Amino acid sequence: MPTPYRINKITPLRRTGHGITKPAACTLHGILKFDCPESPHLVYNEFVALRLAQALRIPVADGVLTIAGDGYAYASLEVALPGLDLPDMRKSDYPKVANRYPDQAAAILAFDYWIGNRDRGGNVKAAMLSQHMPLFRAFDHQFALLDAEKDHMTSIEVLKRGDSIVRYHPFMLSVPRDRVMSWVARIACLSVDIVRSCCVLGQPFRTVMPDTQSALCEALLIRAKRLSSIIPTIPTLI
Repeated sequence: MPTPYRINKITPLRRTGHGITKPAACTLHGILKFDCPESPHLVYNEFVALRLAQALRIPVADGVLTIAGDGYAYASLEVALPGLDLPDMRKSDYPKVANRYPDQAAAILAFDYWIGNRDRGGNVKAAMLSQHMPLFRAFDHQFALLDAEKDHMTSIEVLKRGDSIVRYHPFMLSVPRDRVMSWVARIACLSVDIVRSCCVLGQPFRTVMPDTQSALCEALLIRAKRLSSIIPTIPTLI
């Protein structure tokens, strides 16, 4: 489904030449995120998670890299619908959102187990008031990938070993197993080249060295093949 993002300001441009388009400069609302002590690889995690999700068509909010302070930062674009308030998903809404968007919820559940996202919680924007304006987008992947555990080496090891990592997921009680398994199969079929192109950036990225990027890529490829046996270990999944 198409996803609109909140516009902050529109500035008409003075036209030059004889083109038929009428472009305008604009700014969009976003949430700017930086590496921090609690998540020392936050920017890398967010950027790589976005690229992996886009490769799979997983419904996550778009974001972009920017330069701020000491280097790269990540700007998550703010999802918005005209005239509708879109708060973060509340705990009481988990079953209703999964019922309204079963395939999207299944996609996010499978994706979170693959990347080891231990902090999904209410980090989803879902339109529930109108049948004519569907919207479902997940966001926030800082506590996944290299920050799934206490340090990047441990994170890579537990991803590769096949630990579940995800101790609780908002959709684990509400999504049919067959939908989840269809997304697990899609993840397992993702090619080596695509996963590598998402994880390995060809240069150091903030504090993430190329060898760490390659090790994460290898761990995710192994985990993708084991994912069908990782998710069913959660007894409450239907």
